[in-house]
Amino acid sequence: MRLRKIIGRPVEYVCLLLGNLLFGLGFNLFFRTNDIAAGGFGGLGLVVSHFIPVSVGTVVFVLSVPLLIWSLCVQGVKYTVSALLSTAALSLFTDALAFLPTITDNKLLAALCGGACYGLAAATLVRGQVAGSGSDLLGRMLITKFRVLTLGTFVMLVDAVVILLSILTFGNVETGIYAGLSIVVCSFVTDAIINGSNKAYMFQIITQVDADYLSEQISRELDRGVTLIPAKGMYRKEDRNMLLVVVSRRQVYAMKDVIKAHAPDAFVVLVSANEIMGEGFKGLDVTVPIKELEAEREKKGN
Repeated sequence: MRLRKIIGRPVEYVCLLLGNLLFGLGFNLFFRTNDIAAGGFGGLGLVVSHFIPVSVGTVVFVLSVPLLIWSLCVQGVKYTVSALLSTAALSLFTDALAFLPTITDNKLLAALCGGACYGLAAATLVRGQVAGSGSDLLGRMLITKFRVLTLGTFVMLVDAVVILLSILTFGNVETGIYAGLSIVVCSFVTDAIINGSNKAYMFQIITQVDADYLSEQISRELDRGVTLIPAKGMYRKEDRNMLLVVVSRRQVYAMKDVIKAHAPDAFVVLVSANEIMGEGFKGLDVTVPIKELEAEREKKGN
């Protein structure tokens, strides 16, 4: 059982290989010959290879070795094995696909397409719940020590340093701007894929309609839970009911129809919910080392 925990599920390997394959394709098809160092260790490898006759994939792997050792101490065996495989796959695909010709010499188009490819790759790794490599791995290590900042902030700082180094190396500010643009596109695509299907909306319904009746209609037609919060209108000093309901993106219009049919005079606030934690939803605090989280779960299990 212990070995199975470390190895993980087959789907994790599929996502790991596919995600890093997309990284390798994005780098070689759009970034490599256009000198666009779009952050991460791949971008840093592009800068280093400009001075030293060594492949980008080799640079990525060598730079990751100290982080993997650190990860073994902080995050535990399972995460480190996943990070090691991800790093090896990224290095392999980056070098193995170097024979591919660059699709376009238009740097703007290369930044947009390469950023989209990177975003799809990052989303694939996240969906598969596998560890990343490079700047993502570095960010996850740093955030366990400096918990006042977010993981995204650390990754952004690493990417900013890489872009600055690329500007100094290639002597071209424009190339750095394109690298920054590709990172923005990557972030947008990643968020769109990850949050797009899971995005939820919260209805805050303030009404004088019987709470039990309206809750029953919502549960019957949408199969969603309802939370009742007692409220008071401070203008007329009248007691009211506030119902809190979270629905999926596809259920928004159906929810509006229910309100119009059963509580037409209700005051409704619709809020976009980017993250939900609690029963039925899983959240992970990345500031806490995974090794500690697993130890806590095993303790509760015993």
